[in-house]
Amino acid sequence: MTIFEITMLFTICLCGGVIKGTLGIALPTFLLGFMTMYYEPRTAVAMILFVIMTTNMRQAVVGGSMWEIVKRHKYYCMFASVGIFAVAIVGSKVPIEVIQTSVGIAISIFAISSLLSYIPKLSLKFDVPAQIVAGIGSGILGGLTAIWGPPLAIYLVSLRVEKHQFIQTLGVMFSIQSVFLVIGFTVSGELTAHLAIVGLALLVPTFIGMYIGEKIRTRLNTVQFTRVFLIVFLLLGLNLVRRGIMGG
Repeated sequence: MTIFEITMLFTICLCGGVIKGTLGIALPTFLLGFMTMYYEPRTAVAMILFVIMTTNMRQAVVGGSMWEIVKRHKYYCMFASVGIFAVAIVGSKVPIEVIQTSVGIAISIFAISSLLSYIPKLSLKFDVPAQIVAGIGSGILGGLTAIWGPPLAIYLVSLRVEKHQFIQTLGVMFSIQSVFLVIGFTVSGELTAHLAIVGLALLVPTFIGMYIGEKIRTRLNTVQFTRVFLIVFLLLGLNLVRRGIMGG
């Protein structure tokens, strides 16, 4: 690995960590958006598996009872975890352009409508179906691209989850599903020893960035946090559309 590659990877992970610490989401999307310019998509995903897993675990332990969160969102957790594991095993054989484009359009529409108007609130009577739909969406997208946050985030925003609970819930759910993703990539043979070593080294800049991001988050009120989150969501959605149509 060249000095340029090392510097590039450390810089990208540092910036990604800041975003993760501030918003609790978008780390895989940010990292892959840059890393796939230099590496094959599935190689890039394998390279950041440990970064995804450990940062989510760090995020999960800050707050209240993790078990209560799992029970509250158990249907999402089950469908997303099984989906991620299953799709991760066969993901290398599935073209992702159509999925990237369709998901990107859905995310963009949600973000724009939410920024321009009132965010629709999810009625509790639709909670279980919403969890299942979000779980299936996360399972398919996560198994293919390691980006499974958008369906869960849309679900939580619709529930009006408070800022810190929102962040911890993302961390708890992502922690569970990232373990299934790592297992899936190991079974498929795409997580090699070399990529695992690189991934472990990338934990250092990522956690430094995450610490900085957490400090930034404490300075944002709920309204500011929601607006920043939606703007970032819009950018992520548009980037997925770009990648789906143009490739890379």
